[in-house]
Amino acid sequence: MVSAFLKISNPTCGFTRDYTYQPTVSILLPCFNEGRAVYETIESICRSDYPKEKFEILAIDDYSSDDSYAWIRKAQIDFSDTRIYAGRNSSNCGKAETQSNALELATGEVVLCIDSDAIFAPNAIRELTACLADRKIGAVGGAVGVRNANKNLLTACQALIYAENFHFLKLFENWTRSVICLSGCMLAVRRDLFVKIQPKLAARNFFGLKVKDGEDRFLTHMVQMEGLGTVINPSATCVTDVPDNLRTLWNQQIRWQRSGIRDFCLTLRTLHKHIWELSPNPNLLYGLIFPTLAAIVSIFLLILNPFLLICVAPFWIGFYFIMAGLYDILTRFFLPDQRITSPFRLLSLATFSVWIVAGRLIELCAMCTLDSTSWMTRQGVPAKAPALASASKYRTPMTAALTPSEELQGD
Repeated sequence: MVSAFLKISNPTCGFTRDYTYQPTVSILLPCFNEGRAVYETIESICRSDYPKEKFEILAIDDYSSDDSYAWIRKAQIDFSDTRIYAGRNSSNCGKAETQSNALELATGEVVLCIDSDAIFAPNAIRELTACLADRKIGAVGGAVGVRNANKNLLTACQALIYAENFHFLKLFENWTRSVICLSGCMLAVRRDLFVKIQPKLAARNFFGLKVKDGEDRFLTHMVQMEGLGTVINPSATCVTDVPDNLRTLWNQQIRWQRSGIRDFCLTLRTLHKHIWELSPNPNLLYGLIFPTLAAIVSIFLLILNPFLLICVAPFWIGFYFIMAGLYDILTRFFLPDQRITSPFRLLSLATFSVWIVAGRLIELCAMCTLDSTSWMTRQGVPAKAPALASASKYRTPMTAALTPSEELQGD
């Protein structure tokens, strides 16, 4: 309710946008087993209303087992009016390291980290950079929507959760300029700040085990540790395909929960800095107090008093019925591409309230599998190769394959 009030009274929750601020932008696009989707991502960026002479795309394939790299090269040819670098790792090394390889080539004043399966609105870059005119803001993210919302009930339920999070709940964090996790789908950060943080990002480990995922949450935390704000601009939008089956969704959520647990541990390790050097810092509230309370409630619900779940079930089901109605109104007028067209699926959104219970189980599973480094949701489904390029033709080490269409020109 607090977030809804903020949405109505002040949609941006206090941060300002200066559209005259147009820095050069380097877009980091790590890719692994995305097939044609990476081509569509690049295509959406090339249709941006941001001045073409002020952005470059650094697309690096992480040694995919499908034809993703061929699609990157095809995009480089088809959109020759945009500065596109095409590269390929000589071995699979994970998203964070692939992103680091792209960063070494970046020349822009702002670095925009994106996912290789997202479709971006034409104004996305402009909306993100406008927020960075405020020097107290270190990083800014956008609102992520669901591209396949109407595929089945599972994707419809996720569309509701995404809208709830990006258009309401995260606005409360905006109020404190301390969004705890800017989505890796769309995260803009000042380049000098990113370069400073990058060694910490590359050296991440959890009790000696190299960490390959959760770079967006870690990067957001590090920006806050530098004393700078992190915000969400809901006017900067993109859509992405979400898991359409329970197995893939389960794997994705476990990976996300591992990231949250590691971030919680990081907050504990740096608690002295949060209290004495960054105080008052809202990250202490979101990174420590809220997760601790959530853990206590989870243990209570799952272990101490499971019968309570039966008592609260009607409340949660009723709550999600109300949320489904509000979601329908919101999408009719503001997010038409996210609207659930099936009345049955819309009414069935209340069934997603069971995720509150399942989420606690996922947290426990994540705690027991923190030694895993698998992405689990990128298994490499072969796709039809594009006509202008074949994957085998370009299977060369990254250093040989980095082919810029031209140099980025600043002012």
